[in-house]
Amino acid sequence: MRENPTILRMRLGGELRELRDRAGLSLDAACRALAKDDQDMSVSKLSRLENGKGAIRLHDIRCLLNLYKVESENQRELILSMAREAKAAAPAAWWTDYEAILPSGLSTYVGMEAGAGRLLTFTLTLIEGLLQTEGYARALIQAGRPTDPPETIERLVQLRMQRQKVLTESHGLELITVMDEAALRRPVGGPVTMRSQLVHVLETCQALPNVTVQVIPLGKGAYVAQHGMFTLIEPRDPADKSVAYVDSMGGNLYMQRPDQIARFRAMFGRLQAIALDPHESLDLIRTAAEEM
Repeated sequence: MRENPTILRMRLGGELRELRDRAGLSLDAACRALAKDDQDMSVSKLSRLENGKGAIRLHDIRCLLNLYKVESENQRELILSMAREAKAAAPAAWWTDYEAILPSGLSTYVGMEAGAGRLLTFTLTLIEGLLQTEGYARALIQAGRPTDPPETIERLVQLRMQRQKVLTESHGLELITVMDEAALRRPVGGPVTMRSQLVHVLETCQALPNVTVQVIPLGKGAYVAQHGMFTLIEPRDPADKSVAYVDSMGGNLYMQRPDQIARFRAMFGRLQAIALDPHESLDLIRTAAEEM
């Protein structure tokens, strides 16, 4: 089976970033060094390549390998083979139909999500996207994009619903999500929409053994990670690297270094430790639905 093209590009980008780091070069320094040899490589182009978004040219890859002083023929061929495979991978994934309206960086995330074996997600005030109902998603997207035309809102809602198929496909994506109780109490779309949303979470957890939800009660007070939401994406293929994704007002961050992944895994473990267990969490969600 041909590997997910987004995963291939992210893997290649991660390898190139590691080589640049080992060479002790910043993005700007690498591009300035290439410019001295009349190579066309801007900071934005190299950044996109490292983040799995840029167009792949084998000539560029060879120039980067030379710059980073990769002399091992085995290592060079491994990187070039990776580049050839990523370049040849069919880009016609289902989410390309939505690229015209996708927020910046979301195409990469959706592609990685589609190739994941497990997602560990933490949310503060929102229900995890893969567990949202149409009504809840529509209210959320409308609030966040108040100037968008109705047709764009509907396309984004359709995209979110389409993404949820990863939970029921044969490979059985495992979703473990920890959410703050605040996500249960905020009546997105009004009480009726919110009650329906909470019931949907309950029914999904009961129907799908690959979905686990834990809730951190408001009574816990302050805790780690209250500064923002994140997702740890673990690919189906063990040869691929896990990626930590942070969505912020300042842009989308994708982190792959082992120390970064270890930090997010440890953080997620601490969140699970202070959250209610899955059964207690469902009881709290049920209570919140009844009180809505």
